[in-house]
Amino acid sequence: MSTESEQASRVNDFKERWEPRIERFRRGWDRYTRHRMGVIGLLILTVYILWALFPSVFAPHGMEWRAFAGSDASAYLTQQQRAQLPHPPAFGSLTGDEFFAPFGTNKLGYGIFTKMVYAARSALYIGFAAGLLSSLVGVPLGLISGFYGDTWVDELVQRIVDVMYGMPFIPFLIVLVAIRGISTTNIIFGIAITSWLNNCILIRGETLSLKERSYIESAKVAGASDTRIVFRHIFPNVVPLAFVFLAQDAAVAILAQASLAYLGLADFTTNSWGLMIQNVKASGFIFSAPWWLIPPGLAITSIAAAFYFIGFSVEDVVNPQD
Repeated sequence: MSTESEQASRVNDFKERWEPRIERFRRGWDRYTRHRMGVIGLLILTVYILWALFPSVFAPHGMEWRAFAGSDASAYLTQQQRAQLPHPPAFGSLTGDEFFAPFGTNKLGYGIFTKMVYAARSALYIGFAAGLLSSLVGVPLGLISGFYGDTWVDELVQRIVDVMYGMPFIPFLIVLVAIRGISTTNIIFGIAITSWLNNCILIRGETLSLKERSYIESAKVAGASDTRIVFRHIFPNVVPLAFVFLAQDAAVAILAQASLAYLGLADFTTNSWGLMIQNVKASGFIFSAPWWLIPPGLAITSIAAAFYFIGFSVEDVVNPQD
């Protein structure tokens, strides 16, 4: 009998703890879905996440496939076949073409759509990794700077921010990559080093406001340590704002990587949308092969827009103006 009462008590405790949170999430989700931009952004991001997780399901061929050569990447292409590359979109038996490549091919005969699908993983990895790293730096520094406002700690953090703001973004990445070598890891670190500043400044401002609230004063009177107040009472209230900037930082990271790739400073061992555009430029087919240029450009634009749409919609959910 006592066991049943203990189980019932645990169930009630669980409901008391989680029901208010579930209800807040439901209200937030209802408000989020009222934003058309936010829903569109979430749908776009979902498509790219599915591409990244299951590329073989969505890509019409494997990465080794080449036009005219079937699945054998080492198969010899005749001079006439090479002269037909890059090949415009072909739809196989649907239109009587020799092969299926809905977005055409590049100058080596590889399918553009296939390369786009497999490149989604690289774009999301760079975006999420750089965004997460910038948040891991900017959010704690913003919390500490805001909590110890008008002290030497706040002054030190803000002077570091001022110095970092003086560094031009793309030139700094170019120098860093040139010194440390061209690799995806170095590009991510370079982007994270220069993108945490807005996080820090805005989280600091929010913290300056929150620390004046009555419940913070009550925690101080109760003897709570500074660490507990910052990370137990203030941090949960800035998490939604931090998520907004994580989404925006992810978009900036993807655009920055594409810019570096276009300048020839990308990791050429990794398939990416920016590298696809750089290959178009290097091959001289910018105007004569739009099916090679436009799809990766649209992919970069759409995924960056998706992150911004999600960020703006989440910001309205956590900080409603009406």
